[in-house]
Amino acid sequence: MREWRYSGNASFFGMRRDRFTVYQPAVSVEEKIQRVAATEGLTGIELKYPFDFQDSALVRRVLDDTGLAVSAINVDIKDADHFRFGALSAPQPEARDKAVSLLTEGMDIAADLGCDLVSTCPLADAFEYPFQIDYTEAWGRYLETVDRVCRHRDDIRLALEYQPHEPQAVIMLNNVGAMLHVCAELDRPNLGANFDVGHSFAALENPAHSAALLASKGRLFYVHASDNTGDGGDWDMLSGSVHFWHWVELLFTLDQLGYDGWISADIMAKFGTAQEFFATHVRMVRRMCNLIDRIGADRLRDMVRRSGNTPEIYDMLTAGLERSTAG
Repeated sequence: MREWRYSGNASFFGMRRDRFTVYQPAVSVEEKIQRVAATEGLTGIELKYPFDFQDSALVRRVLDDTGLAVSAINVDIKDADHFRFGALSAPQPEARDKAVSLLTEGMDIAADLGCDLVSTCPLADAFEYPFQIDYTEAWGRYLETVDRVCRHRDDIRLALEYQPHEPQAVIMLNNVGAMLHVCAELDRPNLGANFDVGHSFAALENPAHSAALLASKGRLFYVHASDNTGDGGDWDMLSGSVHFWHWVELLFTLDQLGYDGWISADIMAKFGTAQEFFATHVRMVRRMCNLIDRIGADRLRDMVRRSGNTPEIYDMLTAGLERSTAG
């Protein structure tokens, strides 16, 4: 199994809240970067634009001091002050122009920081009620806006992150099929997916299957790690804490696909600290990779390619969980 580079989403090292309570207090961007740098296993950071860039010179200085690489610039385009009726698909041209401005500014910042990827989760482009939006017109505007962003510069990749729900009931970019539809319609080489594993579970997908679909079209640009209960919620739990075997299969599949990008993470620390949760996440992912190594990736691949041997596969997988008593 290959050794991936692990990154932390800086947003999860500052204030964390939901609609009920605040779990973690707000801290400065300097403190967030330092917390990521102090977390075992993390060598990269994902910064949020525009919120983390009120003082760009400070951000650059702290990054230089910590030695962290910037894995992605995550651009927020869901602010209700600008995007109450959508961002990429908004009927109002000024809202679409604002989304393009934020995303292209994020691209320029990424390039300046030696990063080649901008990510965004377009949650404002959504609906709840029948007759709330004209789907054909909304998708037309959506595609046109994404195309404008991709054309800004071809040396920076744009990774869209799909999610099925929240803040509205249905997000337009809600599953791997919608993600591939956007890529196919625009056919821009710098357009792909930020594949959020927890969102894939929330969309009732098998993440390994979805990753394979994205990779088959050259659109698997980036990975956000987490786990979910599979009830449609986005709970940002520790990787493999709920869907252990799905996670093992995903890591095996990513390795077989030759994915060599970052594994970032969105993991919510409702108690304890983000450093504790993210360090545990990295150790858990590495241990799942070690399990595959103990079994043998080639052996597992050969067995998967056969038919009707599911009991044999799981006997082999669970045998790999047993500690060796040799020596």
